[in-house]
Amino acid sequence: MKEKAPRKFKSATTMADVAAKVGVSRQLVSLVFRNANGVSPQTALKIRKAALELGYLPNLAAQSLRRDGSKYIGVAYNSSHSSSHDLIPALYRATGAHGFRLVLSMISTNHPEERAIEELIGHRCDGLILVSSELSSKRLKEISENSPVVSINRRVSGLRCGVVSSDGGAGIFEAVEYLTALGHKSIAYVSTPEMMENQFRLAGYEAAMAKSNLNSQIIVIESGYIESAGAIAGGIFLSKKIMPSAVVCSNDQVALGLILTLAKAGIKIPNQISVIGFDDTVARFPFLDLTTVHQDAVELAEAAISNLIARINNEESPATEILTSAKLVIRSSTSKPRSN
Repeated sequence: MKEKAPRKFKSATTMADVAAKVGVSRQLVSLVFRNANGVSPQTALKIRKAALELGYLPNLAAQSLRRDGSKYIGVAYNSSHSSSHDLIPALYRATGAHGFRLVLSMISTNHPEERAIEELIGHRCDGLILVSSELSSKRLKEISENSPVVSINRRVSGLRCGVVSSDGGAGIFEAVEYLTALGHKSIAYVSTPEMMENQFRLAGYEAAMAKSNLNSQIIVIESGYIESAGAIAGGIFLSKKIMPSAVVCSNDQVALGLILTLAKAGIKIPNQISVIGFDDTVARFPFLDLTTVHQDAVELAEAAISNLIARINNEESPATEILTSAKLVIRSSTSKPRSN
């Protein structure tokens, strides 16, 4: 029987070929063959398997060359979050002011967060900004131990990373106090637990209601925190015999869904019910003109970039929490209750 010839590796096969076969970046393939941290075991296994199939061998001499920092900062963000529309331009400005460049990786249904972060790591970013990250604490710990990280709009503890968020509790507290000053006594809150900052905003609502000796009315919507959640909340309010005179929502998108649902049922805003949001994103649209709590995207961006660069330069402590301002902006979706 004729002996099988040993397999010949194709010298022409490149790292780019391996990357194309797996559907990842060339930089991510490089990380795997340098045995660097930051790539999930599942992705690393796929890359090594593809390399074997293609006959790729890494250039060990090139890998041994020392490479300086890239001066890139990577940002993983979700395309469905309206707050990203203001935050991303602010991050570009803040990054450029420090002499760094920004690399974006958008999270979507077909592009999960794990993949987005791996792409940023593959681009050799000096540090990462994770916006409203939904990764497990275990995975965040792994990433933050191997790369400088700042989390925006998700407060995490026990991890080696910076945290930057607006003071949602204080902002919602101010919103409820404004409503009570107008004379509202029946004030509900639409709570969306899937939203990372919801617990702090909910705490602000409860504290303000307790201060005024008013009964809390919390509507919990488990399915997301965009317009559809507000529409579900609207249906719940419409099913009640007596609706509250005012509603505070966890964010602007929820408030928009709520308002549209109530309007379709003939409920007038603010004549019959006042509505307040949070973020000041879609709230600014003239057709909505929503009273809301404004979180300053420039403040968030500058605090996040400054903290991250300090981490890149080893000037920052393992854990830092920075809360930026959250101020009420009064528009036409609120008024005194009808009885006044």
